[in-house]
Amino acid sequence: MNPQKNSQPHIYNISLFTNVEQDTRNKLKKLVHDLILANEDSRLLIIEKIADIVIPACSGNLDNQLFSEFSGLLIEYLLDYFLELKSTQESEFYHFLSFLSHCPVTEDSPYYPYVQKIMNDHKESEPELMNIFNRLQLLYLLTENGDFGNAEELLEELEPVEENKHLELWALFQLSQTRIYRHQNKPTELLETQLNLILEVYIRDSSDSAINFIIRWLISINWFKQNIIKKTLLLRIKDYLLEQKSLNTAMVLYELFSMEDRLVPSVEKIEYQRILIKYPVSMLNVQQLHTLYFFAGYYNCGVLSNFKDSIQNYQYSNYFLHKSWDSFLHLSRFMREHLDPLRFYKAIPYLESRIKELSNQASLQNNAYVESLQANFYKIEELYEKVGELSLTDSLTGLRNRRYLEGNLFQMVILAARHNVPVCFSMIDIDFFKLVNDNYGHLAGDFVLKELARILNSEFRKSDVVIRYGGDEFLVILFDSDQRLSYSIMEDLRQKIEAYSFDYNNQIITFTISIGIACDFHISSQPKNLAKCIACADQACYVAKTNGRNRVELYQSPTGATDNNC
Repeated sequence: MNPQKNSQPHIYNISLFTNVEQDTRNKLKKLVHDLILANEDSRLLIIEKIADIVIPACSGNLDNQLFSEFSGLLIEYLLDYFLELKSTQESEFYHFLSFLSHCPVTEDSPYYPYVQKIMNDHKESEPELMNIFNRLQLLYLLTENGDFGNAEELLEELEPVEENKHLELWALFQLSQTRIYRHQNKPTELLETQLNLILEVYIRDSSDSAINFIIRWLISINWFKQNIIKKTLLLRIKDYLLEQKSLNTAMVLYELFSMEDRLVPSVEKIEYQRILIKYPVSMLNVQQLHTLYFFAGYYNCGVLSNFKDSIQNYQYSNYFLHKSWDSFLHLSRFMREHLDPLRFYKAIPYLESRIKELSNQASLQNNAYVESLQANFYKIEELYEKVGELSLTDSLTGLRNRRYLEGNLFQMVILAARHNVPVCFSMIDIDFFKLVNDNYGHLAGDFVLKELARILNSEFRKSDVVIRYGGDEFLVILFDSDQRLSYSIMEDLRQKIEAYSFDYNNQIITFTISIGIACDFHISSQPKNLAKCIACADQACYVAKTNGRNRVELYQSPTGATDNNC
């Protein structure tokens, strides 16, 4: 036991910030001490005694500031004990807790094998375990979205899980239930559940996991004007755990980073940011990484005038914002799959609020960054162009993105049409790309997309336009190229990709592509016709896939004839 650490708790004593009387604090401290050492039968009785002190004092109302102060004191007394304990190694359950910020964990998630292994340890006795896990994930996500109408109905259906001996399922149920109690303004049930959850996890697993649930409780409290208590408790945990570089430390550091500026100034936040981005990716989700890099970009530009680092951080932020959209789409698909139509219909407004939040973040990111650039007049034009370029460029491949279609490309196609220059649209799709991710990992999939983008850039003329259209789809617009020439060019490309070996970490990856071609674009065209031509190329690509893949197809009109006019 480290003597220096033992002398530190008084530095973070929150008694100066609370209105709770000394006698009451002493009683609570004694009860918490007894609670930790109590057996299962005595534990519930002690929890009831704690509730008998706390609940009347705050008039049975979660919105009473005293409830947050009592919660802070209980957390402090729990930390007095648990921070002194050292787990010999991190348990599987503790690793499981890191996956909660990446829900839903489904078969295409990099975390799925770990969750499946944990569940398979009990599969002989509970063959439906993964199905229960998915329903509990759904419950957890509904409460996270604020969709408590659906959540309360699902909670009733899952109540038998409350008695489940499988710790992961039981804890996931309890976490969701605490959110529902908070929404329902049930302080007694909330307090009893929080305390029992922490003690049960400690007894059945480890002090690390118990501290994790203490941190989750600390984060969930509405502190009103008493955020100083929150910061004091977070700092205490940080000072004990910083050297561990663990999930608990990451959660505490990110929460400190997220606090309002008057309590955690920017110079302190940037230090937390620099520590956090070195943590393993499983400890932070893509939304958190987006926020961290966006702040670093804004700070480097507005405070340090370090425009090189600012742009680099902005690029990372843009990448993780894109990943946040992917994560949202994954969430939406999961809910559609696991909710019946009526419940999914009820969930749509909450999903729409997530869409609005992400849209606002994208707008804020662009607006705030451009505003910060105005501080340096002489560099404004160069850097503003960089921001504009980023908005039109795919962060993974470096190709143009779909936003490019809405401006520059349409004007280019119109100009070509006025001069009677033929234009062909080619949609390229990687065959069985999901297998690349499944067999080699998502990093390998990203590598394949970047390498294919590099090949496409080298194969086509500077006058042509190559766009990452979405996922594993690429759109190529060939100018001054009729249908016959376009087909020849695309067939050569198909053969080259079929014969090409993609070397990733000494692993050879091969695949094929399917291509659809549609021509052409006339002087009378409007924006909707540009979209139509792209849709025709996409339809031709779909035909290529249904006809066996690894082939080039020309768009055919509904009459069945190959059509030169899409």
